[in-house]
Amino acid sequence: MTIIGPNIDITESDWNNMKEELHNYATGKFWRDYTWHAGRMAVIDPEQFREVLLTDNEWLGMLRQLENYRRQENWDAFAARLARMKLIDPERANRIEIADNHWEELIKILKKTITQSNWVLFAAHAHHMKTIDPDRFAKMQIEDQAWQGMMGKLDDFRQHDISGKFTKHASYMKNLDPEKFKEVRISAQDWEKIAQELQLKRQKNYWAAFAAQASRIKTLFD
Repeated sequence: MTIIGPNIDITESDWNNMKEELHNYATGKFWRDYTWHAGRMAVIDPEQFREVLLTDNEWLGMLRQLENYRRQENWDAFAARLARMKLIDPERANRIEIADNHWEELIKILKKTITQSNWVLFAAHAHHMKTIDPDRFAKMQIEDQAWQGMMGKLDDFRQHDISGKFTKHASYMKNLDPEKFKEVRISAQDWEKIAQELQLKRQKNYWAAFAAQASRIKTLFD
């Protein structure tokens, strides 16, 4: 059993169901889903995830899709995919080079989200960039405008009782600035709703969605 939050745990049965889901993605060569799901499992329990044997073929499947995004200049999808690959196998992912001009393309997307005041997308893309290259990302500064914008969306999700999006957005914010995030209060009522969302996924056997919620809970609780 793995404790991921206040009175929230992942059972052996939960883990086995997530492993089975991962196997199904590999068998079907659904590499997009495989990458997201594996990345989430790596966050939920890094120790157990090391026992999940990632084959060369599975890595190659993810890598081919990543390079397709690069060739298509689909930088948003490229960043999201590479960030997950960094969580899955940091050693292999660190061999993937990102030229300065490609990093600049990622920055352009981030700037566009600021112009559009799209703070949900800002949080997600900035989170991906920081996961990909913390050193490069550290040279950038998140302005107070962006932090306040993200805080506003977090409050919106709370007020409208959208606990899944609340958990996701909050986990990205914590990754971006753990110190500032200490000012964010997650109440007992928030945690109860977060746990209920996870239990709902478990009851419906939605193991991909379960892993997504569980990984975000783990990030918030750590």
